[in-house]
Amino acid sequence: MSITWQPVEPAYKTSLQIAVILDMGLLAIVGAVFYLWVPNTSWLPNALWLAIPWAVITLFLGLFWSSRRFQFTAYARTDASMYLRRGALWRLTRAVPLNRIQHVEVRQGLIERTLGLAHLTLYTAGSGGADLSIPGLKLATAEAMKAALVDAIATESSPAATETEEHV
Repeated sequence: MSITWQPVEPAYKTSLQIAVILDMGLLAIVGAVFYLWVPNTSWLPNALWLAIPWAVITLFLGLFWSSRRFQFTAYARTDASMYLRRGALWRLTRAVPLNRIQHVEVRQGLIERTLGLAHLTLYTAGSGGADLSIPGLKLATAEAMKAALVDAIATESSPAATETEEHV
């Protein structure tokens, strides 16, 4: 069986990069608040010689890493399963059989909503949380995939639901 992998939307890379920039901005705000509220900061100029290069290197690596993460994220659907492949350094391929899916959600965070993206999240029987969450889909694509999966699940479960017992 051959799996045809579909890449996620290019805007997903932008959303990952925005998240890195926001994280680094939050760290900068925490550092500024610390500097303003701590009374004895005579040692701080020396610490800045370490903190600023560390922040620049971390920002660069975060932006580079988000590009690599985007590059290796893809999804696929076969007649029997949904697949997600991701990971820039550690590769992960996860499959969820369609007959195990209990419900499907389309979720959007603030950054995703701004970029018109969504996550398609699949929940299966016997798990405490989501088993598969496909990021970086256009909202319309995620909604269409959700409808197709719900239809496939309903079609698969309908023969068992329509069987009737004969009472004598």
